Amino acid sequence: MFETTWANIAALRLRRQHLDTPAPHDAFLDIVRDHIGIQAQVMSSAELALGTRVAGLDRAEVGHALWDDRTLVKTWAMRGTLHLVASRELPELVTALGTRLNWLKPVWLRYFGVTADQMHRLQDAIGELLTDRPMTRVALATALAGELGDPAFADKVTGSWGTFLKPAAGRGLLCFGPDGGRNVTFVSPAAWLGIEVPPSDPGAIGAVVERHLAAFPGSSRGELARWWGVPAGELRAPLAGLGDRLTRIDVEGLKAYARTPDLDELAATAPAAGIRLLGGFDPYTLSLQKEAEPLLPLARRSLVSRQAGWISAVLLDGGCVAGTWTHDLGPRRTRIELAPWRALSKRELAAVDGEAARIGAFVAPGVPVELVVSEA
Repeated sequence: MFETTWANIAALRLRRQHLDTPAPHDAFLDIVRDHIGIQAQVMSSAELALGTRVAGLDRAEVGHALWDDRTLVKTWAMRGTLHLVASRELPELVTALGTRLNWLKPVWLRYFGVTADQMHRLQDAIGELLTDRPMTRVALATALAGELGDPAFADKVTGSWGTFLKPAAGRGLLCFGPDGGRNVTFVSPAAWLGIEVPPSDPGAIGAVVERHLAAFPGSSRGELARWWGVPAGELRAPLAGLGDRLTRIDVEGLKAYARTPDLDELAATAPAAGIRLLGGFDPYTLSLQKEAEPLLPLARRSLVSRQAGWISAVLLDGGCVAGTWTHDLGPRRTRIELAPWRALSKRELAAVDGEAARIGAFVAPGVPVELVVSEA
């Protein structure tokens, strides 16, 4: 069995995720595609994740791509979590997402007090009602009440967590439109993007997982399942279906996967060096589950993976998490407070200064940056 180390895995992930050297500006959409999607529960974090990976990106360009060019789309995707997805990749993604049917499981239906028939009718009605004209939750609920003849059930779509809307997003019947003031809106992906939404296909999951492994080599079946949002057993068949395109590898005792064509590069990859600051909910950090203990020590994990699913902004040292940071935007300065887990050398502090300046220029151009480093 091919054996490697977490240090080598980290180095290749940094390279594949463009965290060692930013990608050129014109590769903006390709970077989104490389990650399948960029988590966007917190929009500013998604913008920073892209700004960290794409040279010269202005955060306003993300909104322009979403609402003007429509080359990006915001939707519920992996794990039922909000993501930014390259519009041209949405058909492939929803073909796979549509097979994730947790909302049809008896325990789910009992918990929410609904039937499978109601859920099917709800999604079909959403697909019929949404167009390329943005519709608020309340407007959608009102239209659904008339369409379904059940106002109480239709009102469930107004819940802030989107529980009753996510299955429709997974089928490609719904995505987000531009905000209407303080209200989110929804549109039909087919009409908004001018695309054809294909039916679900269990075979599509393997292709999406294979693309994910290009940026996240060394993922175990459990980690892939957590990323996709299903029990690990549901990925057994899709992974097996990829045949010799994947190889089982040993990462310091962990049985994981890598794309077979990537093995030579992984073997030749030297451990990474250098300091980076990644924002909250960064894709690199999200992938560091408990099995990646050498990259995120279990004793410090609660400082990164916090209550209510919050993922902290982190300091990376050669791909290993070595601290956390926060920032505060003020009218006269951007204050970045770094809490390293060990003492930093003068050279490392200089690198942190550069990273703080980069982040400050991205989140608040033209505003001075104040960096405060606490004692380890």
